[in-house]
Amino acid sequence: MDAKMYRHILEDSLLGTLHDHRLGPSTIIFQHDNDPKHTARLVQEWLEHQNLLVLPWPPSSPDLNIIENVWAEIKKRLETYRPRPRNTEELWRVVQNDSEGKEGS
Repeated sequence: MDAKMYRHILEDSLLGTLHDHRLGPSTIIFQHDNDPKHTARLVQEWLEHQNLLVLPWPPSSPDLNIIENVWAEIKKRLETYRPRPRNTEELWRVVQNDSEGKEGS
């Protein structure tokens, strides 16, 4: 993904979601990290033009987005299951069992 595609996603998804929830761009604080496509001039100018307030992100910071840590933990736990889930139904059963503290798949 490049900056142009990222901006297109923001135009479609972010503005569409705000519209669906009857929110204006100036009513939220938008968060993304310092990925080059996020900090590209094309994207920064678009965000400014939309009057979106962007949460400042420190350079070279660790990933502060909790979902990345959650996915990493799920992946680590799933790697211990044998046999490995072969389809989405088996995967969902393993995830549910793990979240409920049950052993096995």
